[in-house]
Amino acid sequence: MALKRDLVKYVRDRAKSQYHKADTCAICGSSEKLDFHHYNSMSEMLDKWLARNKHNPRTPEEIMAIRDQFIEEHHTEVYEATVTLCHPHHIKLHGVYGKSPSLATAKKQPNWVEKQRIKHELVK
Repeated sequence: MALKRDLVKYVRDRAKSQYHKADTCAICGSSEKLDFHHYNSMSEMLDKWLARNKHNPRTPEEIMAIRDQFIEEHHTEVYEATVTLCHPHHIKLHGVYGKSPSLATAKKQPNWVEKQRIKHELVK
């Protein structure tokens, strides 16, 4: 059976049950329309990992057979280098860093979130 979805979606499906999504936005404290954001682009990490390990999955069974290894090797990036944002702040973050932020911005994004949180506090 050929792949009908992006490879990364198979990995996210597996990882989702372990995500620790907060109850409020890290910037404004809103509890409505919350999104879970990875500072490290899952797509870019997976693409690099597949190339480095010479994997070329072409079926759902092939990607599902290796996704646990990817998740294990990138545990910190998948589960800890994350943030919960309300949808409007999530859109703003992607407005700054792009639709699929480069891995090079992964360390800058938490600083942006913190600066936005401080600005939000000052406006209150």
